Amino acid sequence: MQIQHHLPKFPLSNFIEHIVYVSGSLPVAYIKELPQGGINLVIELNENTVNTVYPEAGNKKVVKNAWITGMQKQAIMYKNNPHSSIISIRFTVGGFFSLTKIPVNILDQVGIEAEEVFGSSFTRLYEQLLNAAAFSDRVTFIENYFLQYSVVENMGDHIVRFINQHIDQPIDWLIQKSGYSQKHVIHLLKTYTGFSPKYLQRIHRLHQVVAEIQKQKDYIDWFAIIHRYGYFDQAHLIKDFSHFTGLKPTDYLKSQLALDENKLVPEMILQIPDK
Repeated sequence: MQIQHHLPKFPLSNFIEHIVYVSGSLPVAYIKELPQGGINLVIELNENTVNTVYPEAGNKKVVKNAWITGMQKQAIMYKNNPHSSIISIRFTVGGFFSLTKIPVNILDQVGIEAEEVFGSSFTRLYEQLLNAAAFSDRVTFIENYFLQYSVVENMGDHIVRFINQHIDQPIDWLIQKSGYSQKHVIHLLKTYTGFSPKYLQRIHRLHQVVAEIQKQKDYIDWFAIIHRYGYFDQAHLIKDFSHFTGLKPTDYLKSQLALDENKLVPEMILQIPDK
């Protein structure tokens, strides 16, 4: 498995968190991508390769070339495809709307074709990416494409970024520090991200728990995690974790112990095949 990672520089860093290239396969049946609060653009570089995505239990969708993962309220499951070579562009929380001004409410489903969202200009970008040989060249094409949008920010951009940077603080504190009413702040967040402040807090807390599990694989103090991250009890932790990932925390831990390669892509859940 080959992974290459790029962090954009300012000003694109305000809108795009990272660009990652993944090629090859792991000995897993399915890959789950955890929700991050931002929007992902996924580009398949093997032109004739199709991928299967399961946006929710019992449903599947075949995607090809390039697609958007939507607002991603919960983990998205992909069938592992050993023939895939993918570039994933992860936008920051609120960054997609802030940069493109494309309403996020039209992205409320998984697997929307990128050309439907960006238009014919994306077709030209896709051709450039197919013809490029090096990851660095592909990064340049991607960054130049998005730099065509206005990178001048407004007050709404700053408020959404401030809230995301301090999302672990109480909601009342966030609203007070923003200088705006609760109604206006909620409206801004839903416009930029599709989520309420409370839902973003839950996503943030999920990743704190995931990081804790990854760090303390050999011995995990579940009682400490419950209290450190504000869960009412064990049932609350299990219910919230399962809501986002489809797994109990202990099952997620088993997947980490079985596949230590997961440290390469920590936002992924790699599920081994059932025996």
